Amino acid sequence: MRRREFISLLGGIAAWPRLASAQQPDVGRQVRIGLVAAVSPTVAMLKAFRDELRDRGYVEGQNLTIDVRWPRGTFDQDPAAVTDLVKINLDVIVAWSTPAVIAVRKAASKIPIVMTSVGDPVGSGFVASLSRPGGNITGVSAITSDLTTKQLGLFIQMIPSMKVIGIVTNSYNPNVALQLKRSEGAIRELGLQSRVAEARTPDEFEHAFTSLRTGNVEGVMLLSDPTVIENGKKIAELALAAQLPTAFQRRENVEAGGLFSYGVSITDQFRFAAQYVDRILKGAKPAELPVEQPTQFDLVINMKTAKALGLTIPSGVLAIANELVE
Repeated sequence: MRRREFISLLGGIAAWPRLASAQQPDVGRQVRIGLVAAVSPTVAMLKAFRDELRDRGYVEGQNLTIDVRWPRGTFDQDPAAVTDLVKINLDVIVAWSTPAVIAVRKAASKIPIVMTSVGDPVGSGFVASLSRPGGNITGVSAITSDLTTKQLGLFIQMIPSMKVIGIVTNSYNPNVALQLKRSEGAIRELGLQSRVAEARTPDEFEHAFTSLRTGNVEGVMLLSDPTVIENGKKIAELALAAQLPTAFQRRENVEAGGLFSYGVSITDQFRFAAQYVDRILKGAKPAELPVEQPTQFDLVINMKTAKALGLTIPSGVLAIANELVE
């Protein structure tokens, strides 16, 4: 079946103490989990998810099946990516990113949903409140829009002369609209200018960088969206060709060649999502499980890219970096 992948669960990883449970799953019952993503999840994301489940006693082939789906294009263009999945007798659905949660919520009002890497769960209408979700959805927030000011401040520390900043956005993702609003506001407050370009596909990213370069931008912020990770290598190549420093919220983009990222770990969020799945399978109700908010934000800098761009990263920024990619 198209867009379907059965995941074998190998390895293990330490449990998150605050969500840990001594109760063991009933290995005699077959559990089926659906995982819906806006784009193809990375190997690292899936490994983090399956390792955490493995650590909690769920073994594919014994008591667990995981069915992974994502659309060709958008969920509007390929609704079957979700509608076909919910016809299966699922115990829980995990949804990565705001567009995925929107699509799943429309199709599955009864099945428990665990969201992950969602920027504004309350503002998006997914939950009534972070402490008492109140419906069939709970999970992990990435609070992406709240990181804009810090990310912008780091960018300016690295390039003090920067006056015009490019912003790449994807209007298909409602959470990106909030990020854009806050980014433009923060840029104006600093007396700087911004140029905005839309992009979701490889060709659109190429057009965006051409447009921004023509607009005399001196650096580009790429707002948090799964398509930015999916096109990470392409974006890094375009940025280097245009000699434009880039700022992201995901370390995956720095590993692909972007300049720096500041934000939460998606692999950690997938681990936390697995812990929510475990609790729901053991009887917890999503309506009563508080949405988890991240407490750790990592600054990752690609020193090889900085050198290729002719940048010297200030010692003060290097001192607070969590990781330097050489």
